[in-house]
Amino acid sequence: MDRTQQIFQQYHRFDDGALVSIEQQYQPGGVQAVRIVLYARNHGLEGNVWRQVAVTVGDVRELMMKTPGNFINRICCGVKLLRYGDVWCVDIDGTYMHDEPATLDEVRRDGDCYVIGGTVEAIELD
Repeated sequence: MDRTQQIFQQYHRFDDGALVSIEQQYQPGGVQAVRIVLYARNHGLEGNVWRQVAVTVGDVRELMMKTPGNFINRICCGVKLLRYGDVWCVDIDGTYMHDEPATLDEVRRDGDCYVIGGTVEAIELD
């Protein structure tokens, strides 16, 4: 998990990046995963280095995607990596009363695009 948290820090939660894709994956035994590909600047490197990063949420328990037609894939409010008890939540561009939602209920009430699951992993693709 440390590597995933480090990637979120290096990419400044993907602010000003772009959402490339969201893909549902069904695995043997009915376990669902969601793979989110983001394109953003790695602020931990010298220069203006932009890369694609895949964030995979495993053992998915909940997925919400409310997107209007002609959705603009620009990330303005960041991608949040949140921990609530035994689950992880990856929230894309959610706006909340505080920087981060305090509870899953707040995510469910105010979030438009999020995934809740048992595991999360982020890797750089290029």
